[in-house]
Amino acid sequence: MPAQPKPRSAAAAERRGWLSNLGLALGVSVVGVALAGTGALSTSAAPRTPPPTTALPVTRTVPVASPSPTIDPEVLSAFPGADEVEPAALREAIVAERAAQRAEELAKSADAVSRTARTEGSKARQQQLDADQLATQSKGAELTKAALDRAVAARIAAAATRAAAEAAQQSAVASPTTDPVPAPVDTGGAAVSPVPGAVVGAGFGDVGLWARYHTGLDFRAAYGTPIRAVKAGVVLYADNSGNWAGNHVAVQHADGMTTMYSHMSSMAVSAGATVTAGQVIGYVGQTGRAFGPHLHFELYPAGVKYGDIYHAVDPVPWLRAAGVITH
Repeated sequence: MPAQPKPRSAAAAERRGWLSNLGLALGVSVVGVALAGTGALSTSAAPRTPPPTTALPVTRTVPVASPSPTIDPEVLSAFPGADEVEPAALREAIVAERAAQRAEELAKSADAVSRTARTEGSKARQQQLDADQLATQSKGAELTKAALDRAVAARIAAAATRAAAEAAQQSAVASPTTDPVPAPVDTGGAAVSPVPGAVVGAGFGDVGLWARYHTGLDFRAAYGTPIRAVKAGVVLYADNSGNWAGNHVAVQHADGMTTMYSHMSSMAVSAGATVTAGQVIGYVGQTGRAFGPHLHFELYPAGVKYGDIYHAVDPVPWLRAAGVITH
């Protein structure tokens, strides 16, 4: 059946509906464009996409990125993939943050190295101070030792000067080489002191600058003072052997003991002679290793050769048993 023409009123109504729908679609499109423009102006970050409409498609507006600070390409190269971050402002922020973190790490490392260097430097300075202090103490000890040596040398020189003065004052004393030997002292066979009236200055076993271990008695006496045999006996030796004893005489007695008289200026007997108690056998001097004039007196047991100092014995008990008092 052929289509029937629509009534005029129906056609007019259909045309008005189509125009209304067209106007509505155009309004929605205008609103979408306005919203897209507003989003582009309000931010340079991610653009906002308007909600889709079923009426007409909406054209997407791409915002123009605002200028951003320039980042050193070397810094960017330190962070691979940084240039792929979107958008540009976020990428720049990330790169700047990472660069700041790297700078902080480098600063911390430098501070740690600096602290270590300061600590090591402080230790080195302390060690140097300790070494300097030790060197100062050693130098002070050397100076003190040198001063002591000078003092000892000065004392020895003073003793020698005094001995020379005493010898000059005793010019009236007979010289053993020109004057006759003093007559023996009549002791009635009793023992006498080797230097009557003399004081013992150093005892047996004493230690000092003059000896590491004293092996006899030192009788203080002026240069040239007569030295006497303690007991009667036979002279075993009367000469200078060139060692520490200088001019010395050894006398062996009836009990087998041997007395030895050292550092004499000269001798008044010869080997093989028989002497009595109190007989002059020599004179005080300082030959050999002696600091000032004095008599060094030693005692050796029977069977021990005189001069074997490591087998000498303390003379005091033997002298006292013979009635000789030592001061």
